[in-house]
Amino acid sequence: MDDTLKQKLKNYVLWLLGRQEYSRRELTQKLQQREATDEFIENLLDWCEKHNFINEQRYCEGFVRKHIFKCHGLKRIQSEAMSKGIDRALLETVVEELEIDWFELAQEAYNKKYSTTPANLEYKEKAKRVRYLMYRGFSYDQINFAMQAQ
Repeated sequence: MDDTLKQKLKNYVLWLLGRQEYSRRELTQKLQQREATDEFIENLLDWCEKHNFINEQRYCEGFVRKHIFKCHGLKRIQSEAMSKGIDRALLETVVEELEIDWFELAQEAYNKKYSTTPANLEYKEKAKRVRYLMYRGFSYDQINFAMQAQ
C-alpha cells in the first residue's frame, strides 16, 4: 500500500468516527471492504484507540442506551451486540451499571404499543402481544408482568 492510500483510509476512518461511534469490528469490516491490509488496519485502529477516537466502553454504553430508549429487552440487546462485535463481559458490565428495571421497560413497551386494551383478550390477540414483546427481547416473566399490569 502506498502512502496516499494509507492517508485516504486514515481520513476515511476519522470521517466515519466524526459522524458516529463505531466498534473496532465495524471499522475493521469497513476497511476490509476498501481492501486495506490486515497489518495496516490493526495499526490504524490501535492509533485510534490510543488517541481515544475509538473507545469500546463508550460505544457499548451508547449502544445500550439507544436500545433502552427504543424499549428493547436484554435478549434483543445481547443479540444485536454480538452482531456488532461488542464483548459480552463488557456488555454485562454496562447493563449492570445502568441498573435497568426490565419489568418496567417491558410494561412501557407494552403500553406504548397497546395503550387501549379491552378487559378480556382473545387467545389469538394475547399470543400476538406476547410475540411482539418476545421480539423486542423480553422474558416470559417480564411479558406476564407487563400484560397483567394493564
